[in-house]
Amino acid sequence: MLIDLHVHTDRTPGCTLEPALAVAKAETLGLDGICFTDRDSLDRAANLHTLRNGAKIRVLVGMEVQTDHGLFLCFFPDPEGVDVPALLGEADPNRRPARELVDRALAAGAAVVAATPYDRDLARPMGDFVFSLRNLSAVEAFTGTRGANVNELAIEAADHLSAPSVGGSGAMTSYDEIGTAATLFKDDVRNEADLVRAIRAGNVWAVAVGTPQKFHGDDEALRAPRERPGGRGRPFRDRRGGRRGGRGR
Repeated sequence: MLIDLHVHTDRTPGCTLEPALAVAKAETLGLDGICFTDRDSLDRAANLHTLRNGAKIRVLVGMEVQTDHGLFLCFFPDPEGVDVPALLGEADPNRRPARELVDRALAAGAAVVAATPYDRDLARPMGDFVFSLRNLSAVEAFTGTRGANVNELAIEAADHLSAPSVGGSGAMTSYDEIGTAATLFKDDVRNEADLVRAIRAGNVWAVAVGTPQKFHGDDEALRAPRERPGGRGRPFRDRRGGRRGGRGR
């Protein structure tokens, strides 16, 4: 199954997307599901779930949480039953400790994903703080609305942490953003409980959709091996050639 795990609605400040139209767009793209992740809120979970009636795809609900060190996608087995204020703790997102948020969400049975950890346009980006979060369920390795530099560093982080990678569009301002990245699930995902189990088990893979992004080092990795200094004729790979991090080695 291919699901866009990171789509906002007009419940998120700055977003103009209407849920019903977002579902319709995902259907036309051939996605198997869409997951709405409004910021710091699950208030509309019940209303969003009603979109499942008559939809050709899975309609799921999660939440994007702001912290003092970046954003996290939190997915719960029963999103309608989550006590959001208790989960978030500190009302001011700039003072909300990231590590405490992750621990509370995991204790509540959630799958917790580091979202766009290297997006420097955020007021408080996560950056290398992600390496201190060894209990993460996954890292968002592909975000369709972010540049190649942001995604490449996220891939490297997931590889370094030996964490599963997921993908999502991060759509906020245009329906055309939906489906630009997604997550491939090994098994059928019927509801949020299935989604959480799959992510926590690592049975997920990040997928970039559309024109492949060009990463630093890709051209170097494709060059023919150079001969060793000294003329012995044995090829070697420059240590700068190639790259690590979840795109096939």
